[in-house]
Amino acid sequence: MYRILLAITLVLTHAQLIACELKLDDAARSDPDKIRDAASLPCEMATLLPLQQGDTVLDLLGGGGYFSELLAQQVGKTGKVLLHNNKAYLPYVGKQLETRLAKNRLSNVERLDAEVDALPLKPDSIDAVYFIMGYHDMYHVSDGWQINPQQLMKQIYIALKPGGRMLVVDHNAAAGSGVSAAQELHRIEAAYVSQELQGFGFNLVTDSTVLANRNDNYSKSVFDQLVRGKTDRFVLVVEKPTAQ
Repeated sequence: MYRILLAITLVLTHAQLIACELKLDDAARSDPDKIRDAASLPCEMATLLPLQQGDTVLDLLGGGGYFSELLAQQVGKTGKVLLHNNKAYLPYVGKQLETRLAKNRLSNVERLDAEVDALPLKPDSIDAVYFIMGYHDMYHVSDGWQINPQQLMKQIYIALKPGGRMLVVDHNAAAGSGVSAAQELHRIEAAYVSQELQGFGFNLVTDSTVLANRNDNYSKSVFDQLVRGKTDRFVLVVEKPTAQ
C-alpha cells in the first residue's frame, strides 16, 4: 500500500513541475528527494539561475545535499559542486551525506566541511552560489552556532567571479521585521535581505514570487505544524558586478 501511495504522490507532484532539463525521475534519485521537488521547485530555481557545463557551484550550508545532486546534473562531468556544511550542522545531516555520496555516485560533488568564518575559497573561483534556507541562520545564535553576516558575505563576494550569481531562498517574515524573527521563528524579511545584499555590493537581478504563499502565518515558527512545509518563501538572485 505504501508503495502505491508513494507512486501516486510522485506522479501527482511531478505533473505540477514545469518542463526542464533536470532528470527529476532519474532512478538514482531517492524517493524523499522526488517528493521534495513539489515544494522546492528545482526546475524553477534552475531557470532563475541558469548554469553551464563546467561551472563551479557552491551549495552554501547545503545540508544533506538535495540541491547539490541536482546541481551536479547541470554542471556536468567537467563542472564541480562544493557541498558545504559547518561542524555544527554535520550531526543533523551526516548520514544523509554519506548515503548521497556513497561509492562516489556523484563524482563531481565535493564535500566542503568548513567553518563559515574561514571558507577555503580562492578569489574569483566560483560561478554561482545556492544559499537555500540559510540566510536567516546568519542572525540565529545558539550553542556552537554564531555567524558574522558581513564576514561570510564578504567571502562569498570575493570568491564569486565577476558576473557570478547567488540564489537566496528563505522563509519570509512580516514587513518591517528585519532580522527580529530569525532567532525564534527562523524567518527573515525579504525586503531586508534584498537591501542588505545590495549593501554588501551585489546587484539585484531577480526577485521572484514563485515560492510565495499569502496564506502563511508570519507569527508561527517555520517548524510549527500549521505552517511547516507551507511557508511563504522569497527567492532572490543577486550578481557580483562585472566592473569592480
